Amino acid sequence: MSAHYVGKDLVHYGSGIVLDPERAYRDLDHSARKNIRRAEKAGFNIKRCRGSAEELNQLRELWYYPEDPNFPVELAEKEILYLAYLDDELVGGMVLVPVGSHLFLNNLTASDKGKRQQLQGYLLWHAVNDLNDSEYTYIDIGVSYRINLQRFFTKWSSFRYPVILNPPALKPSISFYPFGRLPDISNTKESPEQLAIFCAGRPVTILPSIEYARVVAEAQGGQWRETQFPYATDELLVVDMTRVFPSQYGALLVGVALAAEDLWDQFGCYDYYKSQYLARCMALPEWNIETIREKRYENYQSFLDHFDGEDICIEAIGKWIPGFRFSSGDAVSLHGWFSKFGIEAERTKDTLTLPCHQGLSEQDVEYIYAVYRGYLNLCSEWQSTCVKGAIKLTG
Repeated sequence: MSAHYVGKDLVHYGSGIVLDPERAYRDLDHSARKNIRRAEKAGFNIKRCRGSAEELNQLRELWYYPEDPNFPVELAEKEILYLAYLDDELVGGMVLVPVGSHLFLNNLTASDKGKRQQLQGYLLWHAVNDLNDSEYTYIDIGVSYRINLQRFFTKWSSFRYPVILNPPALKPSISFYPFGRLPDISNTKESPEQLAIFCAGRPVTILPSIEYARVVAEAQGGQWRETQFPYATDELLVVDMTRVFPSQYGALLVGVALAAEDLWDQFGCYDYYKSQYLARCMALPEWNIETIREKRYENYQSFLDHFDGEDICIEAIGKWIPGFRFSSGDAVSLHGWFSKFGIEAERTKDTLTLPCHQGLSEQDVEYIYAVYRGYLNLCSEWQSTCVKGAIKLTG
């Protein structure tokens, strides 16, 4: 087994600092404010530089590991370099990389002389003031699974967010389908009332699967539409019960009540026992449609709280919440990223839909957002250097 442990497969908490000096200063730890005052007295001269090869090479010499393959050799357009001088001597610097509407702290380093005067934190504070009126809203300071560095990040933060960088060995299975366990219906009777409530009083036919429901709907000769929640309309509606209820199987054809004999004779798909099973399940508390609707709405609000301010376009919802849907220019790569972490996402061109059903807990929603934040964290793409005791910070 390799002696170099990587980890980073547990949900942790990253830090960000807003590019609003008044709010940022109010949110800072009292020791960070003290460090700002100390650094101001030191008389650092901080310059925003173009990022030439010479400047980056000079800064590389102050980096914890000058041979680090992840250290930038050149800056792309809009990437930002700050260099700090004390008595005309280069004592530290910082590289910020744009990620949508925020900046990612890619590199932050200082010489021993700079560290003694709290330069690293002061560089962050300088950027907050310098970029106050820029197109960016905050700096993602990052996350560390090493306690000393994590304490530094937390001290200079305005807010924290959940993040995970590597897929765990035992991944959760977060599916679009709310089914999780077999229900106990041993003492449950059929509930035609609950089925009637769900279908808004319209006639209904229970079918064994969504595939058969589509075939039967098409054979009726009129217009039909697939949905997760029946609504008032003249056309037939097909409902996949496995998407709505914690069910292994079943579908509804809303708008017509077909006889069992017709289903068998014409389509060979009548299943008496599944129909009885589903009718009895409708009486279970966890199958109550209002309870389901409330829990889905609660989870959707949690998604909104987590994803607020991200560079995505969240689609509006109606009375029913089929999932958390948003558009993103990174939809293709995000789809694959979520899959690596055990999250089933559906993609249509630039639109992604994430599970938002009643079976999700608050921890599930947080995990989904943590995976998204891991995608934004540029360090997830870094090569491991296997260097121990890499970064030393003071203050």
